[in-house]
Amino acid sequence: MAKDYRDEIEAAYRLSGNTLGWRFLYSPRDALNGARVAFIGLNPGGTVIDAAHSTYAMDQGSAYRDESWGGHVPGGSPLQKQVLALFRMLDVAPEKVLAGNLVPFRSRDWASLTSPENSLEFGKKLWTDVLRRARPPLVITMGALATSAIADVVGAHAMAKHPTGWGKVTMSTGDYPGGLLVGLPHLSRFGIVTRQVGARVLSDVFNGSK
Repeated sequence: MAKDYRDEIEAAYRLSGNTLGWRFLYSPRDALNGARVAFIGLNPGGTVIDAAHSTYAMDQGSAYRDESWGGHVPGGSPLQKQVLALFRMLDVAPEKVLAGNLVPFRSRDWASLTSPENSLEFGKKLWTDVLRRARPPLVITMGALATSAIADVVGAHAMAKHPTGWGKVTMSTGDYPGGLLVGLPHLSRFGIVTRQVGARVLSDVFNGSK
């Protein structure tokens, strides 16, 4: 059975001083037992807790495919479309991906988060244990801060930059013991997965990791 981090997250959340709730996984908790791919964003955004959405983990399915975000049909928000296209590229079922937030505490944006440094340290400690147990050979992060933090967690110290085909926006890759870390720009702002150039670069990176 997967380790339950619920009490640990709740205690850290209360100490953090944040007040908009928290959200950990966008996948079922079984993914904590082991996954071929991990997909990690920085923290949940927004100012409203949707009662229809899970807090700790999905009962089944994937939040990227099965939830309605921002008034869109399930799986139909711009971010969900990009992430689902990425999972299709990797030939992995969305519910099999270990998908979640580095820092579980919700905020309107990162600048609005209370105690960001302590929260980031908590997230790094949390995911150090999560990734040690799940042992995914491919970890994908979204956003520079999440990429930097997870690079520290997994020990990917030599990150190489690659063009994405979106102006000067880059992605990064780095090996770690037992796998590959791929750092992407935030896919809600840069839809590189469904652009021909970005998809080609990503395909080359993932094929090279096999």
